[in-house]
Amino acid sequence: MLSFTFDGKNSFIDYGIVISKRPNLPSPKRRVHYMDIPGRHGRVQYDEKTYEDITIVVECGLKDTENLVERLDAIKAWLFNAGESDLVFSFGEDKKYIAQVVNAIDFTQVYKYTSSFPVIFNCHPFKYEVENEIITLNETDATVHNPGSLESEPVIYVYGSGDILLNINDQSIGLNGVEGKIILNSEIQDCYDDAMNNLNSKMVGEFPLLKTGENTITWSGNVTKLEVLPNWRWL
Repeated sequence: MLSFTFDGKNSFIDYGIVISKRPNLPSPKRRVHYMDIPGRHGRVQYDEKTYEDITIVVECGLKDTENLVERLDAIKAWLFNAGESDLVFSFGEDKKYIAQVVNAIDFTQVYKYTSSFPVIFNCHPFKYEVENEIITLNETDATVHNPGSLESEPVIYVYGSGDILLNINDQSIGLNGVEGKIILNSEIQDCYDDAMNNLNSKMVGEFPLLKTGENTITWSGNVTKLEVLPNWRWL
């Protein structure tokens, strides 16, 4: 029995919806532009090193008629009111998509199933690990393994005080005048504290990425510990 979980609710358990056919899970398209230059052979390539969203079409069905009208209204409300939420399929429960329903849902009466209907999800380009657990580093010169298929954009919580130099592989990040804790969020390219006060002026350098495979993390200065929310991701 194939099903999906969206916005914390399971399609089969909560609404009696089953996936009638395993959906195609496309890989994202990389944004690469080509330009023709007069007098030059071939084209010039510009790679943005970014990816486009993907679309997943899920063919669904309902198998019983109990309270059908009310259930159909509830299904529509669930799918559309959820907005952008985590989408997890029963055939890949360790990975999630960040998705939103983008189609008008039309229920069709068909043989065997009470109703069939497609649900179209617009998804961020990558799959993410469902269990995005914090990694705690208590000593410098630590190694963090990225199991994903491309570099991740972590959130790093630095506990300490004063001036700190953080090194991730060959990248150095200076943190000036830290007062207890500073948060580096590579996903949104922002630096702040627990109260969401902007601390970008205290950071010197680029926001860190964790490459696939092994990552070496060291630091100098008065650091108590680091907490890394890794955000592992896959194409």
